[in-house]
Amino acid sequence: MKLTLEQVEKIAELVLDALKKKGLITLKTGEHQALQKINDVILADLRAEDSLDREVEEILKTHTGEIDSQRIDYRKMFNMIKGKLARERGIVI
Repeated sequence: MKLTLEQVEKIAELVLDALKKKGLITLKTGEHQALQKINDVILADLRAEDSLDREVEEILKTHTGEIDSQRIDYRKMFNMIKGKLARERGIVI
């Protein structure tokens, strides 16, 4: 995960504050529960991206020889595969 739990909590607070200030939401539960739900959604998304990263790493491991012999930019290939898998699975990155 690229963010710490403290950073995720701060982002959740900022999102909730922005939604409330713009009048885009009305809380049916307490603010703590709403913050927890936003937190959970952010963490689930980060975990999905981490899982996708691990899967791309595994795919690239199986093609290490080809990548090295053809002098393919590893990072470019990583991002290309990650983007393709994300689109196929409906994951927003």
